[in-house]
Amino acid sequence: MPLGGCHKSHKRTHMSTEDDDQLMCSRCSNRAKAEDDFCPHCGELFTDGIRCSQHPQLPASGVCIICALPFCDECGGVVVGHFLCAHHDSYEICEGMVRIYGGLDDVAAQYAQSCLEQSGLHPVLYCRRQPKGGARFVSALYAAAGDYDGHIVNEIKVMVPCSEVQEAERVLVSLNIKQLPSATA
Repeated sequence: MPLGGCHKSHKRTHMSTEDDDQLMCSRCSNRAKAEDDFCPHCGELFTDGIRCSQHPQLPASGVCIICALPFCDECGGVVVGHFLCAHHDSYEICEGMVRIYGGLDDVAAQYAQSCLEQSGLHPVLYCRRQPKGGARFVSALYAAAGDYDGHIVNEIKVMVPCSEVQEAERVLVSLNIKQLPSATA
């Protein structure tokens, strides 16, 4: 993704060329477009000379994969392999998807998903556990072994691609659908 309005030089670093249209990020090994200034998967900068959006006197260390703004080490950092700004560092991210809404109410999650789809976004529902033969019921008191990271493990999550988070938040707020992910459960 190109960074609009940022001072930058065009020296390409931190990538290897796959072909004319794509690059491979040396940090996360995902592909990016040849014209991208940063990796949309991990936030690694491909271009030197980019300045922090909050502190223009400081060089950016990466680009937040949610808001697509460059930040220095004071304003952002790598969280579980993704560069995130201080505002987005508590968001739950899994396989390029960000938790935008969640809870134990299946109907509410499906309503949020439907509203986002009607707005042209690409939400998916995710739930780690669904008992056999019954309605979807999850327990917030249950913690899975091995990979619990502070988020509610068994909630029904509405997730959107990283690039759609800000628009999804606007849609949910405009519909008065509360409980955004900045406050982890």
